[in-house]
Amino acid sequence: MTKQFILFIILFLSVVMFADSSGKNKDIMAVTGATPVAYTGKVPSNISLKITGLVKKEYVFSGEALNTLASTRIRTQEVSPEGKFLGTYAYIGIPVLHILEGVAIKAFDKAKEFDRPLDFIVTFTSSSGKSVNFSYGEIIFVNDALPLTLAFDRQEIRATKNPDKYDKNIHKENIKGFRLISPRDTNTSRYLDDVVKITFRRPELTYNKLPTAKRGDCISKSVICIKNSTESAGKFDQVESKQITNWLRTGHGAGFKGISEASGYSLRSFLKKNFPDSGVDNYFLFIACDGYRCLFSGKEIFEQADGESMMIVEKIDGKEARGGYMLAPVKDYFVDRDVWGLSHIIMLDNI
Repeated sequence: MTKQFILFIILFLSVVMFADSSGKNKDIMAVTGATPVAYTGKVPSNISLKITGLVKKEYVFSGEALNTLASTRIRTQEVSPEGKFLGTYAYIGIPVLHILEGVAIKAFDKAKEFDRPLDFIVTFTSSSGKSVNFSYGEIIFVNDALPLTLAFDRQEIRATKNPDKYDKNIHKENIKGFRLISPRDTNTSRYLDDVVKITFRRPELTYNKLPTAKRGDCISKSVICIKNSTESAGKFDQVESKQITNWLRTGHGAGFKGISEASGYSLRSFLKKNFPDSGVDNYFLFIACDGYRCLFSGKEIFEQADGESMMIVEKIDGKEARGGYMLAPVKDYFVDRDVWGLSHIIMLDNI
């Protein structure tokens, strides 16, 4: 062996023994030019956010208060509603779920009205007065992948070859205030800059023959489809059939409910059959015969990946679904948006 090689071995063993004795650095991580660079940040102190509408009290959160909530890092590939590529970016922000879970909704009279926020519209408003809407459920009950997020920091993601010359990203500057990003959506139609307010509200309905809230089982033998206060019997002929196995069902309040298989119809196909002009810009209110109700956006049904698996269930675990037809967004984290005894569907054009 050469003298240089012996010295190298001694030095290498010394480093390994030191790392092992300290209990640290036992794993070696290689960082290359292809490895994404993570970074952290804080909500600027001058940012504030108001939450109003159907809440027990109006909330105003300062930047300092919002910094106590867990943030996340999300990469986006952004395309305009017209199909123009807008760039690739990395954001740091607060998932809206983390904010809304701590907000107490208005108390409702259980004897007279549905007392849960599952039929709420959540409206985000910017400092300039622009607004975008989401259903409460698509924020709260979906899985945690690609969460709706109020971002406070943005960095370009550039090509690693000649990054200084990369010109495909439209946005070069960092954001000011909160930018709402909706990474589940296929385009930026529901992205919004400088968000300052979140409002909880319910859609205004002109149709007045809906089931009222009541306790106890009920059975729905048909589904009534309503548009512009005009009703028609829901048709299932030529609607695509749908099945699912290993459906893990967990409730927000009751916890584990089972691992099931179910069969029925594609929700997308049913809506297209009965509301031929329906699409991503509509909202749909699903109502059970006992008054239980859930609001869904057309975006989550027709555009997002989870919408492909949404079902109207006829049988679950080989038996007829309780209450007759059942709405089942089977990819949700919680099953609280399942509507047993589905009896009415209202398509809403403007909310």
